[in-house]
Amino acid sequence: ICQKSRVMGAILSSAACCAGEAACCVGCMCCSKIMSAMCSCGGGAKSPSAGRKRSVALLLFAIVISLTLQYFIAPNAYSTHLEYAWHCDEVAEQYQENCRGNSAVLRVSFCTTVFFLFAAIAAAGAPSSNKSFWFIKLVVYLAMVGGSMFLPSEVFDEHGYLQVARVGGAIFVVLQQIILIDLAYNWNDAWVANADADERDEPGSGAAWLKALLFVSAFIMVLSYTALGFLIHFFGGCSSNSSFLWVTLVLTLGSTVVQLTGDEGSLLTSAVMTGYAVFLAYSAVSNNPDETCNPMLGQDNWLDITLGIVFILASMTWTCFSYASSMTEMFQGDTNQMSLIEEGQGGESTPTPVKGVVTGDGKYGATSEGDANNGSGGEAFTSVRESVGGDFDNGQAWKLNIVLCLLSMWYPMVLTSWGSINEGGTSANKSVGEVAMWMIIAAQWVAMALYIWTIVAPRLFPDRDFS
Repeated sequence: ICQKSRVMGAILSSAACCAGEAACCVGCMCCSKIMSAMCSCGGGAKSPSAGRKRSVALLLFAIVISLTLQYFIAPNAYSTHLEYAWHCDEVAEQYQENCRGNSAVLRVSFCTTVFFLFAAIAAAGAPSSNKSFWFIKLVVYLAMVGGSMFLPSEVFDEHGYLQVARVGGAIFVVLQQIILIDLAYNWNDAWVANADADERDEPGSGAAWLKALLFVSAFIMVLSYTALGFLIHFFGGCSSNSSFLWVTLVLTLGSTVVQLTGDEGSLLTSAVMTGYAVFLAYSAVSNNPDETCNPMLGQDNWLDITLGIVFILASMTWTCFSYASSMTEMFQGDTNQMSLIEEGQGGESTPTPVKGVVTGDGKYGATSEGDANNGSGGEAFTSVRESVGGDFDNGQAWKLNIVLCLLSMWYPMVLTSWGSINEGGTSANKSVGEVAMWMIIAAQWVAMALYIWTIVAPRLFPDRDFS
């Protein structure tokens, strides 16, 4: 029996080593392709955006590694020689594969977070470092990931890094709200600018863009509230879930009503925030460890993972392109042309963008630098958004790395349901699911409170300069 055990251990060890080497080779090839693509896209190290694009590519590569390890390697390749590193001591045998998959994600996340944290420190002292030495950085990063596979699991579970990642993930949920509002305002500005341009070319044709803007906003709203209705039906079996879902309904309706009573925001932004709030509510109730009110407990929550990855990719896109050049400027073209309002007045005057509850009033959250009246949104929000903006490749490159550091702590929360270990309709660590549930819903409340504040602040303090 002992001989068979040793033989089996040797076979598993060899299989694990082969799998590790294969994963390393595949990872190196994938990373090589990604980095080559980013180099050619960014025009090499001398490109102003080279550092930003390579940083985002590295984070994307980390997510690919995490998914590969979580679902294909960690649950299937297990060696008794590495039992000290991959065995979850406080978890029953039926949860071990799930636990190893979560541990693999957290190991890669830990290395990625540390990488971007040190990159932020380096960029604060020498901004040009963000664009340089990427081959060395890649080698160091891969060495960190490889070395983390031999560290004890306690370093990464709820006794260690997982707690830090939860806090960082919750912070990013709030930051992601700013990112989504920024994307929504830029989207809104681009379509309003297109309406202006079409109206100048052919009077009456610009209304199509505004109708499309209204249609998209209504579609997101209807989809969000339909989803919320299904959540109330399927997850409302206990007081906590019901409270979370009804509070979500009140907050989203309240913020939309407040936005519609003035010109400080845009309907598209309210629709995007409603969709985001419903997604967070779903994430919260689907993490509830109570079997009586969570029909998805113990199942692979692919919808939550898919939606989470979509938000991650949207955030990465914003990080990569938002402050490289304003989306508003890219789509607006000549900003000195008359708007469709001024065109109808027949005289020459200073261009003014379309205003209203759908498009915004042109003074709130302006997305073009140097001209606060060039887009929808508002000054109060602009000051918040600019706190995470800036020249990501030069003097403020450290901000890029801080955002990516928080993203590195957020994506494992998406992939592991905030560190929960579930299998067969039961939870191995109910306290983890409960903590995750409260952290997600609290982040939703903070995000919605910030959005409402950006709308009402100019009304409450009309004499105050929010810029």
